[in-house]
Amino acid sequence: MRLRLQTDAWRGVLVVCLLTLLTGSTYGDEPATTPSTQDAAISQQGLDKLKALLDETNTLAAMVLHKDKVVAQWYWNDADAETSFEVWSVSKSYASTCIGILIDQGKIAGLEDKVGKFVPSWNEGDKADITLRHLLEQTSGLNEKGNFFFAKDQLTAALEAKIITPPGEKCRYNNAACNVLSAVISAASGKDPEEFMRETIWQPLEMNHTSWRRDKAGNVITYAGIQSTPADLARFGQMFLHRGVWNGKRLLSPGWIDQATNERIQIGSLGGEKQPYGLLWWVDFDIENVPHNYNALGLFGNNLTVIPELDLIGVRLVGSYAKGGGLMRRTPEWVHRLAGVVAGDDQ
Repeated sequence: MRLRLQTDAWRGVLVVCLLTLLTGSTYGDEPATTPSTQDAAISQQGLDKLKALLDETNTLAAMVLHKDKVVAQWYWNDADAETSFEVWSVSKSYASTCIGILIDQGKIAGLEDKVGKFVPSWNEGDKADITLRHLLEQTSGLNEKGNFFFAKDQLTAALEAKIITPPGEKCRYNNAACNVLSAVISAASGKDPEEFMRETIWQPLEMNHTSWRRDKAGNVITYAGIQSTPADLARFGQMFLHRGVWNGKRLLSPGWIDQATNERIQIGSLGGEKQPYGLLWWVDFDIENVPHNYNALGLFGNNLTVIPELDLIGVRLVGSYAKGGGLMRRTPEWVHRLAGVVAGDDQ
């Protein structure tokens, strides 16, 4: 299994670009392609339009599933089915899922639990009123500026971040707040997030090419850090599509899936406008004819998209390849083209 370039900073775009240059990586070869349109509902024209977008945005790997069948997968340059990519903030949706499982298990009472219940240092002062809901809805009020992204111990840096707005007052995309979930998951489960996720989700789904990166102090980082393949990400999406059931066994409650993947709040998007947001999932990109959709989105346009009404899942990966970042601001177009794989000319 090959791992794409890793860095310790979510916002280290410049660093990533420099490292890409240093490794001598170049991309743009024709992809290895294994499309299949035996499914009568699949539009070849829709697949062609989707692939054109992927070509245009320097994609390195992509996969489309309809009704649990792979209808297309493409790999560019030297990537293949076992290439594992850093998926960046897609990882936030995994951290959210950990919280959902812990609520299902009764180890967390609910989203109104105070974070201080799991992080004793937050039991007093201006952080005492911060709840798990605030962390998952990006309304904690924590300041993520300063040395957070480059700290050796990013967990401690997140836990020591200052409050700049009262909890619940303002929605602001916040990596430090999401990283606090690493401490919460560990305290509630007795395991670190990677171990807990492997036991509860990855092993049952046979996600054998997935891991979770750590900071230099050894802490799992829950604002980013998942390394995975298109197939493993697609399995995670399938579990959600099937309402938390895999091979007849319930892994996650449908109630949590509904909470996490429907609009809870509006958050600023890359284009500046407000976008519906769930519990660390982006939801319902507003494009004509596209039904309810939810999306785990990461830096550079690493995407997992689920469209339940169409029984459709799409994965698009570039890892840390900066030139692949062109899709980030075009995520609505990605969702639109993906839906067109089933809807055909209507999209």
